[in-house]
Amino acid sequence: MKFGLLLTAVHDASVPGAQQVAEHRELVRAADELGFDVMVCGQHFLGTELRYYQPVPYLTHMAQFGPRMRVATGILLLAMLNPVQVAEEVATLDVVTGGRATLGVAVGYADKEFTALGVDKADRGARFDEAIALITALWAGEPVEHEGRFFRFDGPAQASVLPEQKPRPPIWVGGNSKAAVRRAARTGDAWYAPPFPTHDALRELLAVFEEERERAGLQPAPELPIRREVIVADSKEEARRGAETRSKARYRTYLQWGLGGDLADTGGSFGEADETETSGRFFLGPPEEIAASLRRLEDEIGMTHFIFKPQWPGVPHIEAMRQLERFGTEVMAVC
Repeated sequence: MKFGLLLTAVHDASVPGAQQVAEHRELVRAADELGFDVMVCGQHFLGTELRYYQPVPYLTHMAQFGPRMRVATGILLLAMLNPVQVAEEVATLDVVTGGRATLGVAVGYADKEFTALGVDKADRGARFDEAIALITALWAGEPVEHEGRFFRFDGPAQASVLPEQKPRPPIWVGGNSKAAVRRAARTGDAWYAPPFPTHDALRELLAVFEEERERAGLQPAPELPIRREVIVADSKEEARRGAETRSKARYRTYLQWGLGGDLADTGGSFGEADETETSGRFFLGPPEEIAASLRRLEDEIGMTHFIFKPQWPGVPHIEAMRQLERFGTEVMAVC
């Protein structure tokens, strides 16, 4: 089992940007020392409630503070982006980190982002499919001719920047729905499972993923990165109180941005802490119990990477550091 650190957004514009960067640097340094394997950074645009630094330049910067760790865009909103730019930027990230990059992508869901970037949300699936095919073609290093529905070249074109990894960096594809999981199976190397599906829904969605790969004539996926919400505490009661405080503000933002409509196949809604714990979405309590839950994901689901999020909106940075330290020294040590 490998472990990842999610560099999540927990501040709005009222907090100095330098503070957010300094907190993430400290988290990355500590995670590197604790033996974490990868740092992950997501993407949103115009998110005034939470400030997202753009993943490729941000991970390029943060990689120097975690020289052991891989870097993963988790995720880029590929359906809204130009695939030529993504191909060359992520290839650059791979080169400057010495071949440590993973491309994580998804279609996106927030109406205001599609509108602002001039993309019809109804086209998101088709744009994604065309974009990911074009990226992989460009990374092969040969001249590419492309006349697609959304993107075209004026004659053969060749990427000026190629990844360090051969044949290319791994591709993780995120998503909550059965349609998104099928897309991940066809277009990526792994499904990057978000924290929203219940344990039973996770099992069902993974079966959909595996069936689609078999139907497409592809080998079983070599990786399965999964996110779950974790709070390490000395008792269940203490962890549940912490979950109640943490979850409301963050999930309210997700709903404001329009994520709720994409949760039909996850087996539930955001819910309260006790409900999400029962359904397997929150791991709460003493380290040995959290470790047991992680081993269950490994044994029953086939998880290869667990992506840990220590930060939450409104939670002091010192507590995020304490959660990271406890997870690294008390949970990872017994997994």
